[in-house]
Amino acid sequence: MIGIGYQIDTLNTQKYESILQQKYMVDGRKIFSWMATSSSDELENKLKGLNLVTLPPVKPKRMILQKPHTFGLFEIFEAENNDYIMHVRYIDEDLYLRDTSLRESQKEGWFLNALVIADMVVLLVIFMIILRMLSPLKSIAASMHRFAAGEYGSRSEVKSKDEIGEVAHTYNEMAQKIENLILSRQELLRDVGHELRTPIARGLFALEQIEESKAHDILTRSFNELDQLTRELLEIEKLQATDAMEWENFSAETLVLQALSKLCLTDESLIDVDIETNFTLHGDLQYLSLALKNLLDNALKYADQAPITLEITANRISVLNHGKPLEKEFAHYLTAFTREERSRTTQGFGLGLDIVSKIIAKHGFSLTYDYENGFHRFSILVNG
Repeated sequence: MIGIGYQIDTLNTQKYESILQQKYMVDGRKIFSWMATSSSDELENKLKGLNLVTLPPVKPKRMILQKPHTFGLFEIFEAENNDYIMHVRYIDEDLYLRDTSLRESQKEGWFLNALVIADMVVLLVIFMIILRMLSPLKSIAASMHRFAAGEYGSRSEVKSKDEIGEVAHTYNEMAQKIENLILSRQELLRDVGHELRTPIARGLFALEQIEESKAHDILTRSFNELDQLTRELLEIEKLQATDAMEWENFSAETLVLQALSKLCLTDESLIDVDIETNFTLHGDLQYLSLALKNLLDNALKYADQAPITLEITANRISVLNHGKPLEKEFAHYLTAFTREERSRTTQGFGLGLDIVSKIIAKHGFSLTYDYENGFHRFSILVNG
């Protein structure tokens, strides 16, 4: 709008100066003739007929036209007070004249400029009103971003009675309910972790007092499986309900050693470790080692020949084992409690890959799978 106003003002000024220049040039030719033939009183009357008034000498601010004459000089210029002056010099006589009839045209230009300025002021006021209306939305959006980042106590401070205030009130209610659910879930995790695992530990301790028998072995295996199931379920819930990731930098070799220590192998020849590139990762070492441990554990369970292979290349960690192709698409096995029919006799609950996929997603990495020449390849792709 400022640019438009400037252009309109420029065009009006050019139009006004063009009209004024044409009139002054016509009048100037007459004035040269009158100055040569008329007396002072006659000249003054004739000038009034042209709506021209004489002025004392005026200093020019901007020259518009300067034209020499046989007996003098003809000039049109803008004065310091923005009046447009005609200067006629005949031999040794100077006349400074201003046309009073063009003042109306000049006033029209000023009026048009005033309208443009008024429009700009109105637009500025409207813009400020819109900014004032939208600022509460920015506050609500900021509260939502903080809530999404884990600040579950973040609430909007907007208290207005309009629609935006209603949005803020609705968001606050929703955030409170979600915070309550998250806190309840975290309390449930703590309670389950204590109340469920404690009886399991007591049962295992009591079994040690019983003599060896087939029933003893069945109970021991059942308690161990229940303990494993509880731990895996708790890991899944912790990943979903909390964001307690401890980010740090560590090498791929450190991750491998941590995962192998969790696996508790009795025969190290079952895994062939090949570290081609010992690159650096940024993430939670405990969770990533758990993910790699689960991949290794699955590979050992379902391999039909030993050893399995753990490969470390640039930004890729791969676990390979020999076996039959999967019965369904890989994505099917990323769901909790999903196993193949032929693996029902193998110990486990189908939670390993589910935990792995959630840990990898938390880190922004990728989990891929391919099958080639009888070998399954599960790979963790470290982005960046």
